[in-house]
Amino acid sequence: MAVSRTRKKKKNQNRTNPVWEGRTVYGMSTDLAADGCPSSRNMAVGQRAAEADRVWFDRNPGASVRVREALPGEHDHRAFDPKPLAPNQKIAVVVVQAAPGRRTRIPFTVVTTSTAGAAISPRQLEEVRAEWESGDQTAPLTNQDGLVVDGLALMRALPPRG
Repeated sequence: MAVSRTRKKKKNQNRTNPVWEGRTVYGMSTDLAADGCPSSRNMAVGQRAAEADRVWFDRNPGASVRVREALPGEHDHRAFDPKPLAPNQKIAVVVVQAAPGRRTRIPFTVVTTSTAGAAISPRQLEEVRAEWESGDQTAPLTNQDGLVVDGLALMRALPPRG
């Protein structure tokens, strides 16, 4: 049986779309509201992280990479392990600014701190940065055709904002 355009339109209204700030997409964890959309809590965490990164890059205009600890709820631990992280394990995020105002946040690795309440130390963040810089420095994304593409290369190829 064919689906009417009206029913199809209503069905598609419940789909989740990426959240944009200019041309920067936030990654959402799997915490969804009852209607299947990202929860307002996840959206707020993504917005706080994007704003903090924007401020940091504004203060450090020559930088293109920032390494920091993930905000609570910013990224899902299942990207690394199906089991929850231990209290002294934190996700290190690499924030790459491909062009001014075009940033992506990549949950890169899990770092073990000395105690449960401790933040990732500056030395550990430098080690994560060195690991990132010695690697291939790509942001693999799956496009609408199911192909894995380099998100950073795509962001760099966009025309300048005008």
